[in-house]
Amino acid sequence: MDQGTIDPARRNPGRSAHFVEYTLASVILAVSAWLYFWTATSGASPFTSKLQPDDMYNRLSDAFLAGQLSFLEAPNPKLADLDDPYDPAQNAGMSHFHDVTYYKGKYYLYFGAAPAVVLLAPWKALTGSYLGENIASAIFVWIGVAISMALVLVLRRRHFPALNGWVGGLCLVGVAFANFALPMLRRPVFYELAISSAFAFAMASLLCVALALEPGGRRRAWLFLSGLFYGLTLASRPSYLFGAVVLAAPFIPVWQAYRAKLPVDWKPVVQDAKAAAVPLFALIALILLYNGLRFGNPLEFGTSYMLAGLHPQRDALVSVGFMPTNVWFYLLAPAQLSAYFPFVQVIHIPWFTLPTGYIGEEDMFGILPNMPFFWAALLAIPMWRDLRIERSTGLRYFVSGALGLVALNALVLFRINGASNRYFVDLLPTLLVVACIGVFWLEQTSEPGWKRLLARILWIGALVVTVAFNVIVSILHNELYRISNPASYDRMARTFNHASEWMGTTSADKIGPLRLRLKFPTDKAGTLEPLVVTGLSFRADFIYLYYTDQYSIQVGFEHTSYGGDITKPPIDIDYGAEHTLEVYMGSLYPPFEHPYFERMSPTEVTRLKRTLRIVLDGQEVLAGNYDFYDSSPGDVTVGRNSVSDAFGRRFTGQIINVSRIPVK
Repeated sequence: MDQGTIDPARRNPGRSAHFVEYTLASVILAVSAWLYFWTATSGASPFTSKLQPDDMYNRLSDAFLAGQLSFLEAPNPKLADLDDPYDPAQNAGMSHFHDVTYYKGKYYLYFGAAPAVVLLAPWKALTGSYLGENIASAIFVWIGVAISMALVLVLRRRHFPALNGWVGGLCLVGVAFANFALPMLRRPVFYELAISSAFAFAMASLLCVALALEPGGRRRAWLFLSGLFYGLTLASRPSYLFGAVVLAAPFIPVWQAYRAKLPVDWKPVVQDAKAAAVPLFALIALILLYNGLRFGNPLEFGTSYMLAGLHPQRDALVSVGFMPTNVWFYLLAPAQLSAYFPFVQVIHIPWFTLPTGYIGEEDMFGILPNMPFFWAALLAIPMWRDLRIERSTGLRYFVSGALGLVALNALVLFRINGASNRYFVDLLPTLLVVACIGVFWLEQTSEPGWKRLLARILWIGALVVTVAFNVIVSILHNELYRISNPASYDRMARTFNHASEWMGTTSADKIGPLRLRLKFPTDKAGTLEPLVVTGLSFRADFIYLYYTDQYSIQVGFEHTSYGGDITKPPIDIDYGAEHTLEVYMGSLYPPFEHPYFERMSPTEVTRLKRTLRIVLDGQEVLAGNYDFYDSSPGDVTVGRNSVSDAFGRRFTGQIINVSRIPVK
């Protein structure tokens, strides 16, 4: 194979490259095993061998072991008496579980059954105890990562043999920790278990597809296993159905020959197709039989009868109209930055109106602005026609199949009526493999000198940012770690928050109460306007004004999602005069876990962080103890509301001066 202009010194790195890769792979697997299991048990799902109230997969396992398809628990009999048991207004509080299927007086699980069949039921049968959904999720994620790493190494050694071992080793770090599995494992219940199982089996199928692309006596065995593992992927998560296009990758040469009207020996092609199709369609047949036995309809998975806060037969669960919104959430929405640990916060509330029927998003972050390593997947485009890559046609076929899997999975996910960060694990692991291939191509084809140095700075920096982002978001996710492990979070936050001290974000001009000199507008009776806003998005606190009439005013406080208070009765005011207003809010100080408070007593810290006082012209008009959202100094705005339409967008009076009141 012509190696073109590839640096001859790197064509045969020798056994040392393999040693480096194996060493790094072993370390990464050990670290990831610890980190995954720690993450899965350190949030809202502690380690236990007992059946948990929300553990639906182990209930399904109990049902299978008892010889039935429905849960052993009987539903509330009052559900059967309702005119419409699927109407959330009627069934509120009546179901034992959330997101469960209720059909003809029985509970079923509409999520794929593979995790119960493959892992949980055998564990229960062998040990007599339960394997928690959190531990099972961590096991599947770790298996999926191990297989992903094997796949990357196979592709590296087959198509990029000239690379040094450290390149492949660093990419393995991304494979293990840039796949969004860590945030997903922060709260692993039945949703996450189905996704984790599908991840493991999908990566196993991809590995077999890659191995089947090599001619040889084992090709048919790899095709058989690729179909088997993809069938188990569908039995975990049926949304992968269209992604089965990846199984066609080994047959692309036949299709190309047929289109070119070249002679094709169809007998081995048919045998190869049977090898992949038989296990796949056998498992699909079992899934359809499972559905038919439960609901009398092979194509009914149970979503038409679910109890999940929506009406499954009336509300739109999927729609093409949801796709533009989901494109924003999954691909484009940037995270917001904070001066305080964990330094990343939730995305902005979208500037556009959510479509009718769209239920919202859960801790979403766009891939492109927040995880730059995935930009390396775009290098597959120039790699496409690069004949310097060894066995380049097979690599192109694999990348075509992998991108087809990602694109068609995204097409399904982007039609759902909500976005959740756990769905990233349906997309990112496969895309990571393509990104690694892009890096391998860049490394093998870049010329020595400043261009190669720049390329390395870019891709390694992007990898570091992406891995760090995954770790940070796993800590941030719904504040589950902070709530479940306050002492550990406190130590971690105090350590990292020293960085904000070094950067001067706790200087006297950036934190503490505000003193405003202002004039109120004279023509706004009956309207609301913002005065001070702290925090981000749906984690914001507001000081707002209500212009009662031409003679009086009210000052209000709102803690988003929890309400607040307003001055009663209204305050007499001279709209033509200049006024001084002092604002004391807990959100004007660093978080509780900040070293800024190290020299203060807990009582004093609590007083500062939970006190609200509004003083107008020396008179206290509103006061109390409240919770506040943490706010970075850069997220404190005066006279402007940039986070929502609540209380108006801007103060239309005159703000003469803004200063900080010294903290005593």
